[in-house]
Amino acid sequence: MSTVEPGIVLVERYRLSQQVSTDLTAATAWEAHDLILDREVRVTLVTGPYAGDALDSARRAALVTDPRLVRVLDAGSDADGRKYVVSEPHTGSTLTEIVSSGLVDEQQARAIVGEAAAALGVAHARGVHHTALRPEAVRVDGHQVRITGLGLDGGLASGATLNVQPAQLDAQGLVALLYYAMTARWPGQDLEADWIAKDTLIPLPALLDASGAVAPLSTLVPHVDPDIDALVGRTFAAPGSTDGPMNPDDVTTALQPWGEVSVVASLPGFVQPEPEGPRRQSIADAFGAEGTPPVRRPVTGRIARNDETMATGAGNVPAGYPEPQNDYTYEPQVFGGHAPVPPPPPDGGVPVGYDQFGQPVGQVLPGYDQGQYAQEGAPQQYPPQYAPAGYDQGGGYYGQDGGFATQPAPKRGGVNPTPIVLGLVGVAVVAGLIWAINSVLSPSPELIAEASPSPDVSASASDAGGEGEGSSPSSPPAQTEARPVIDSAALLGTLDWNGETIDHPEKVELAYDTDPATFYYTTTYQQAAFGGYKDSLGMELKLREPASVSKVELLTNTPGGKVQILKGGAGGEVLAEGAFSETTTFELPEPIESDSFTIWVTELPQASNGFRLELNEVVLS
Repeated sequence: MSTVEPGIVLVERYRLSQQVSTDLTAATAWEAHDLILDREVRVTLVTGPYAGDALDSARRAALVTDPRLVRVLDAGSDADGRKYVVSEPHTGSTLTEIVSSGLVDEQQARAIVGEAAAALGVAHARGVHHTALRPEAVRVDGHQVRITGLGLDGGLASGATLNVQPAQLDAQGLVALLYYAMTARWPGQDLEADWIAKDTLIPLPALLDASGAVAPLSTLVPHVDPDIDALVGRTFAAPGSTDGPMNPDDVTTALQPWGEVSVVASLPGFVQPEPEGPRRQSIADAFGAEGTPPVRRPVTGRIARNDETMATGAGNVPAGYPEPQNDYTYEPQVFGGHAPVPPPPPDGGVPVGYDQFGQPVGQVLPGYDQGQYAQEGAPQQYPPQYAPAGYDQGGGYYGQDGGFATQPAPKRGGVNPTPIVLGLVGVAVVAGLIWAINSVLSPSPELIAEASPSPDVSASASDAGGEGEGSSPSSPPAQTEARPVIDSAALLGTLDWNGETIDHPEKVELAYDTDPATFYYTTTYQQAAFGGYKDSLGMELKLREPASVSKVELLTNTPGGKVQILKGGAGGEVLAEGAFSETTTFELPEPIESDSFTIWVTELPQASNGFRLELNEVVLS
């Protein structure tokens, strides 16, 4: 581990960037970049006596896909002997971080644990268990729950979890998470074990009564749902009780239904962020940082403008004009109304002219608004494209024929590409139709070759013609040899335990469903020899019809153990034997014809939490 530093590339693929925290003693976690798929990943380097178990269980966890489970992407060892597990990055806040901000209310605790239970139910259906649930392994990212460490954490904790059934252990862990979220006390498995780093924040243990049972949830959380209180009571009753949930699906059923998950909604009211109240916004705020409102129109219906305005720019107020107002004045002429007409000048007044923008130029008489008119003597200007003769004193333009005309809108330059594109598309469609017709009507080279006579065909025809002359008829062609197709399978040497057949006979068909992602699995035993309960276990493969088999391939997740290939059922001839590997191939000395073959297991491979077989696929050829 001392040779690992930022920047190194692991197995010529994963470039390590920086080390990140983990609560596992025998692990070192790194942020890394996958150079092949160009994505961010998390690389965990594992050591210690259970490193091999961690790799095995991580490989099995890679077969489980659920958006609520942080997926395992790769696992193996490099040339230097470093064992690694690559997973998706860890995002969101851990349940420890959420609870450190305040206890989670009942509805959000139900939603968080319910999502976690549903995700582990998917893994349980594939024979994969977590077995190391704790607050650090559950994260909330926005509205989604994410469970980390599936396979990896349980492998590193193998020595502490072998004495409990894995499905039941996960169910207890889920209820412990529910209790912890609402009370900040942990009633689950001991988190001061050797596989947990010593600097990890360990929650307070739950209170116990005289019988050893965990204190009821209702004594710590007022008005809790009686069903939730009863679930906790059944799970953490006095030692020896068996009334609690046996697998994650039982927890899911007990918590349904639940609402949407939210980190903010999980927090209590006194740490909730204050909602932002309504804020009044003036017209000045809506139209710029300087608070400048729209320019007010004068009563003539046109925007006032003179030489000073053009010189200083639209954002400045010319000298002599009033300061901008914050309130916008409704003016009917803007919306199609009529502007008020000023009264005629009194007798003796000097006539007032207008500039090109309709503003009066000349003497300003009493009773007229100084802000409406330009200063006396302001030079009259005209737009450059119009001559003085084409402009009237009322502020409009007129044509040579005496009628008024508006300024024409500018035309867009360039070529309209639509006709060109449509033409090219039409040509492509016609060419495609011609090619398709020729392809259909023209015979392929293979058909032409078959239609051409060959020496063999001619000879057959001459032989057939000679049949009528007394020649012996030709012998019928040999029939094609049957291909071995597995029609069904059955377990041999099973046992009943408490009225239930162990070794999962209902999963046998997963061993030949042509999907390597699914697999048959046996019960997990504490010894390779089936825990001392029996000597062996067989899987008889029955073919659709008798066929010749020369090779048997077994794809497994659990290397090791001992296996034999038998002709027929139990007690049949031993054709081959050996140990399981990820791809076990048995080449038979000569083809064997039969209607059934048996995979006979005499010793189970070792898994992360015991001994069991996981058989992905059986291929006969």
